[in-house]
Amino acid sequence: MNKFLQHVRTTVTSGILFLIPAFVMVVIIQNLYAKLTGFGASLAKFLGLPSIGHIGAVSIATSLIIITLVYLSGLLVKISKVSQFRNWLDENVLQFIPGYINYKVKMEEKVMQKTDHRPPVLVRVGDVSRPGFLTDRFENSCVIYIPSAPDTNTGEIWVVPEQQVTILSTSEKVFKQAIMHNGKNLLS
Repeated sequence: MNKFLQHVRTTVTSGILFLIPAFVMVVIIQNLYAKLTGFGASLAKFLGLPSIGHIGAVSIATSLIIITLVYLSGLLVKISKVSQFRNWLDENVLQFIPGYINYKVKMEEKVMQKTDHRPPVLVRVGDVSRPGFLTDRFENSCVIYIPSAPDTNTGEIWVVPEQQVTILSTSEKVFKQAIMHNGKNLLS
């Protein structure tokens, strides 16, 4: 019974952590939609758009305005000054919002399909080994990122002697999936 309650608790917590950013995004879009409805009505009237099915012309025009705004924002980010401001905002303001950096990294991974170029390694500590990623080398030491399971975006950074590190021939993608599945097929 205790394992069942633990399972329910962790599952509910995971669900809440998943839904919070989704809920925030929905609220932002709803507020944006509400604010732009007046412009949508003006645009629909100006273009003489009729209703299509049960969807009103105002809804269609407002949706088009939002899509255009998001697209133009994407274009603005490509301009160096805007990109510099966004980086400044990230480094000086947004990083202090709890969980922001973690969600940003996850979003970038999903949107940009980033591939991990850090070689997978095993770090020997006494009689046991920890899976990780080699991030840097200097002199006779290695900097290793030891990810948490199953969330590989959180973890620890270790600096260990080079002799304790074994580079694996496994691909980064397979290795990361094994960690996300709590070690299943890690060494295969």
